[in-house]
Amino acid sequence: MGKLFRLVARDCNRALKPLGLSAVQANLLAVLWTLGPLTMGQLMEEMAMGSSTLTGAIDRMEREGLVRRTKVPGDRRAFRVEPADWPERRREAVFARLQRTEEAGLSALSTADRRRLGRLLDRAIASIERA
Repeated sequence: MGKLFRLVARDCNRALKPLGLSAVQANLLAVLWTLGPLTMGQLMEEMAMGSSTLTGAIDRMEREGLVRRTKVPGDRRAFRVEPADWPERRREAVFARLQRTEEAGLSALSTADRRRLGRLLDRAIASIERA
């Protein structure tokens, strides 16, 4: 699992470098563009990232103008993370590169293999979440 993660991250980073993004930044933006602004807790859960890792990533992204934190009304401690406004064409380029990288990584698998892998990964994730 660790080796697969590192290989996928390396390929994603290579594909996204021309857009000025890392794999982590692109995936965080993709989640925010898809689901809308999220609290740090929601983002941690969605991305399966630890608090310090996510906070560091969001800090860097905020300095680069990729996201902004806004206060959650009624909760002094909570912040919502919002993606910066990006032209639709640039967003589409990020999604396209993420998709192409995923497709390339799974190209040796048949459609049935991909479905089976998805089910197995879902079961493994559920098992880890229960533990």
